[in-house]
Amino acid sequence: MAARIIDGSAIAKELQQKIKADVAKLKEQNKTPGLAIVLVNSPVARTNIAELKKRMCDSVGIYCEVHTLNSLSGQANVMALVEKLNADPKITGINIHPMPNHIDYRAVVHAIDPLKDVEGIHPMNLGNFLIGDKQYIPFTPRGIMKLLESTGIELKGKRAVIVGRSQHVGLPVGFLLLEQHATVSFAHSRSWYLEQLTCQADVLIVATGHPEMITGSMVKPGAIVIDVGTNLVGGHLVGDVEHDSVNQVAGWITPVPGGVGPMTVAMLLNNLIGCCD
Repeated sequence: MAARIIDGSAIAKELQQKIKADVAKLKEQNKTPGLAIVLVNSPVARTNIAELKKRMCDSVGIYCEVHTLNSLSGQANVMALVEKLNADPKITGINIHPMPNHIDYRAVVHAIDPLKDVEGIHPMNLGNFLIGDKQYIPFTPRGIMKLLESTGIELKGKRAVIVGRSQHVGLPVGFLLLEQHATVSFAHSRSWYLEQLTCQADVLIVATGHPEMITGSMVKPGAIVIDVGTNLVGGHLVGDVEHDSVNQVAGWITPVPGGVGPMTVAMLLNNLIGCCD
């Protein structure tokens, strides 16, 4: 029997309506959320995602600016823009897209005003997150937890395996799962006996950046599988999970596209509301 699809697009649309209502309430208090998206034009810039975020902002009444620097822009240009946005009262949240190699991404993140850290990745906010302050939660992990919640399955006591250890996704989602009393293990692309680990998972979250790395033989029957990957292969978008084979084994699965992606954008805007309060 094929797995049940966790429809991130549908869940994101529901959340979008709540965000729209929250924005309207803020405007009644003379507060307008404002998002600034910063990217340097390059193969990793994800300009199409920036355009998607802009459209969603427009649809819910959020002010949005997309700042696209040319490919020759250096560190000083990016830092100057961030400082300008920090001082701009119209901007309540700053979203930094992946940067080319000649830009020190970490330094850019450190330069963001922590109160405008809509991504929840400034060192101050990450540190607070790890000690239980949930005002600034990284938005992709927050979206993943919403997707898991939509299944109606209690996480308490479940074995969760996260394949991926990034500061943006793997590590924070592990802490959120621990808060729900799941037993959490971390693995990655270099883990020995990876298949033995993944086959024990009641909840399997894959965020490695390796196309279709997890196959059906690596999944426990009935498991919930969350595919965070977005890889362009042969002109098609595929995840880190081989969907066709895993779909025949898992109990629940997120599609690519239409799973984690829409939730990521929705949770970014949800975080922006929090920055505006």
